[in-house]
This record gives sequence, C-alpha cells and structure tokens, in this order.
Amino acid sequence: MLQPQKLTVPLSNGEEVTFFAAVSNAYLNSIIIILGSLILSIIVSILFTYVFHMLAASIKKALSGVFFIIEAMPDVLIVLLSIQFFIWIFKTTGISLGIYEFGGETIYLLPILALSSIPTIYLFKYMVAGIAEEKTKHYYLFSQSRGFGESYIFFVHLFRNTLLTLLQYYKNIFLYMISSLLILEIILRLSGIMSFVKVYGIGDFRILMWVLIMLYFPLYLFNRIGEYAVNKWTFSKEVDESVG
Repeated sequence: MLQPQKLTVPLSNGEEVTFFAAVSNAYLNSIIIILGSLILSIIVSILFTYVFHMLAASIKKALSGVFFIIEAMPDVLIVLLSIQFFIWIFKTTGISLGIYEFGGETIYLLPILALSSIPTIYLFKYMVAGIAEEKTKHYYLFSQSRGFGESYIFFVHLFRNTLLTLLQYYKNIFLYMISSLLILEIILRLSGIMSFVKVYGIGDFRILMWVLIMLYFPLYLFNRIGEYAVNKWTFSKEVDESVG
C-alpha cells in the first residue's frame, strides 16, 4: 500500500505492468468526464435557478411538480434516460455525440452530458432551496424597496449568499456521480477508472484504495479552490458594501 511503484497489474495477455502505467489512460478518461460534468452542471444549474427565480409563482408550482417526479427517479435511471435522449437527438437531427469508442478513440461529449444530469438536478435543488431561504431575510426586501431589479438581486446578493451552503453538499454530489459512472462506462464501453476497478480492483484492495485516493485528490482540490474563490468573493463584497 505504501509502495505503489512496486504494485503490478496482471494483464489479460499474461504480461505484468506497474499500476500507474496500467491505470493512467483509464484514470485520465474518467477525470475528464467527471470534471467536465461538474463544470457543465454548475453552469446549467445556475442558469436553471435564475430562470426559475424569474418565473411567475404558478409556473414555478407546475415545474416543481415535474422536478419532484424526476428527483424521485433512481440516479442510474436518470443517466440511462439522458443517454437515450441524446441518442434520440442523434437519430432525429443527425448530430453525432458519439455512442461507442471506435479504434481506441475515447469519446467525451456524450458521457459528460449524460453524467452531468445527476449533479445538475441536485445543484438545482439545493440552489432553489437556498434562494428561497435567502428571500425570507430582511436584505432581500430592503433591496427590492431600493428599486433594484430581480436579476441584480439574484446575482449580487441571493446567488452569492447561497454558494458557501452549496459547497457543503459537494461530497454528496460526488458520491452520486461515482455510483453512476460505472454504469455509464459499461453502457458506452468506455475505458474508464471504474471499469478498471471492476476488472483489477475487486481481488486486490491495494488497487482499489489507490484508485479511490486518485479520484479523491483532484476533486478535493476542486472543492478547496471553490471554497477559496467563494470566500474571497464574499469577503470582498462585504468589504465593499461596508465601505460604501
């Protein structure tokens, strides 16, 4: 465990290679898909939350009912439906997002789109709840009384004040993504880290532990950078407002 450079992986052809040499391609593929899905889901969830915030109360109520049904679905089913949706787009429009790996060429767009559905749903849920809580506070009514528009209030006050709370759910969202990544790799025949664990990590806990460490580190770094950026942004805004 403490000497991963000496850890070897037996390949199907009988050859043994070092762990890092065997896992490098699969690891890179999965990290690109995971980080791409996270970034895409953050952008989409912010846009969805903003649009939802600007809608009338009756439309919000109807959309909340639809969202409740989607949220009740298992995560794996949501991923499967996402894949089917993009396949339908391909058949209807001819826009190819890639369905399988051909000739060793790894596809990224379709897996990123499909996997991003899970964090998008949860981020949207947490952001809507956070915005609703922030709207009960005095500063929201005060901002409205001063004549500020809803778009300005959303991005300058409501959205900023929910970011720190949103980062608290980051680990849960990551776990939801990992649980769906294996199914995604099997369906799309991707050479990813979860498929690597399925083949080589079940019988060797050292491989499993090092894969978990390798998955955790970049996502931990992503989270720490996010916390630093949000804290700096929030603090600078508070200083500017107090000076003003």
